[in-house]
Amino acid sequence: MNTIEKIANKIKKIEIQGATKIALSSLEVIHDFAKKNKVEEIHKGINLLLSTRPTEPLMINTLTSLKKISDPSEISERAFLFKKSIKKSMNKIVEIGSRLIEDGMTIQTICHSSTVVNIIKEARDQGKKIKVINTETRPRFQGRITAEELYKARVPVKMYVDSAMYSAMSKEKVNIALVGIDAIFVDGSIANKIGTGLFSLAAEALEIPFYASGLALKLDTGSLMAQSVKIEERDPREVWSYPINIGNPAFEIVPSKRIKGIITELGVLPPTTAHIQIEKAYKI
Repeated sequence: MNTIEKIANKIKKIEIQGATKIALSSLEVIHDFAKKNKVEEIHKGINLLLSTRPTEPLMINTLTSLKKISDPSEISERAFLFKKSIKKSMNKIVEIGSRLIEDGMTIQTICHSSTVVNIIKEARDQGKKIKVINTETRPRFQGRITAEELYKARVPVKMYVDSAMYSAMSKEKVNIALVGIDAIFVDGSIANKIGTGLFSLAAEALEIPFYASGLALKLDTGSLMAQSVKIEERDPREVWSYPINIGNPAFEIVPSKRIKGIITELGVLPPTTAHIQIEKAYKI
């Protein structure tokens, strides 16, 4: 159980971050743990991981499915198959998403999404001359991860402070807004890192198409309306240690009306009907 506790702690502290990485890390540790332990202990480990992030449907959907299995060897095998399926689906999303990026485009993004980074790198590898604008993402600066990864991949990138996202979008003549996804809701809205709502408003005001990209299994079937979802509030000391009241929400909702398309392994889905296609494909 020590290994599972370590992974759970890293997820809580955002040392492992990003919905896909969180799910893959959880599946990896359960895959190994299930080979050597009884089903009761495995289910305890799954519950511990599920308690770390209530706003991660990909982890929740996959781990909850494993909890329905009573044979340890089958749990281990199913966890392995989930990992394999996720990686295959990610490659498909990158392929589909890269088609939306044309030669000469300037792309703006926010926070850090391995999906978005890989879509951009694939478009560049196809020979398209592109430029990326991103924002820092306070208070933990995950946007710097995006900037660093793109810089190392030799993709031209320029970073702005969060409060300059509208100014940057206008000044840099951005052609497309592209973000990751932490959750997809039945009403066609999505949840993503705090700041994404403002980002979508800026894109709407400047008539720039806004796309969200992520695995279809990030669908939150338990929340019919996104407004009912409880947003995770993180430790205010991440922002400032001064003794005043501080709000530190981790995520926010982007309504379907501001999303041109949701890029998944099933294709670019219209937000308002995405859940129908996902539920049909995965029988969830």
